[in-house]
Amino acid sequence: MRFPRCLAGRSALLVAAIVVAHVVHAGAQAPVPSPNAGAILNTAKVTAHEEQKNILVEFSASWCSWCHRFEAFLQSPDLGPLIGRHFVLVKLVVQEMPDKRALNTLGAQALMDEWGGARSGLPFYVFLNAQGEKIADSNAMPAGGNIGYPATSTEIDAFLKLFERTAPRMSSDDRMRIAEYFRK
Repeated sequence: MRFPRCLAGRSALLVAAIVVAHVVHAGAQAPVPSPNAGAILNTAKVTAHEEQKNILVEFSASWCSWCHRFEAFLQSPDLGPLIGRHFVLVKLVVQEMPDKRALNTLGAQALMDEWGGARSGLPFYVFLNAQGEKIADSNAMPAGGNIGYPATSTEIDAFLKLFERTAPRMSSDDRMRIAEYFRK
């Protein structure tokens, strides 16, 4: 069937409009996939290599108040730039409640488990070199427990020892600034 020229153009526009409406409608219903932990880490490794830094991977959840405090430390106006000079920061979301499971980073829980955080609680963090090899993790308390957010003197001391190992170019004065932040 052949359409008159004016109807053919309108038909093409109508078909295009239907296709666009279907794509937009389908997109509105489909959940946005969570980023993949492997891809995120690959990007971090490239950046870490280029900038000659290590990687600090934080495992976190939206319901975790200690995680929010740790993130506030990492992003604080005073210490955020200091941390950023030594580390490429990566946040991976794990262990979300059923109604927020879509926030979980795909593959992150398996990495957390593999790196020693299966029974550690949150926040759990791991330090990697630029090649993605594990240097240390937050299971650095004297008895091997997770530091989490460093709130006690023992936790702060263990946290600073992690920085001595994972950020060797960080000055002792800078580590003392970090200790002061947590002691407030």
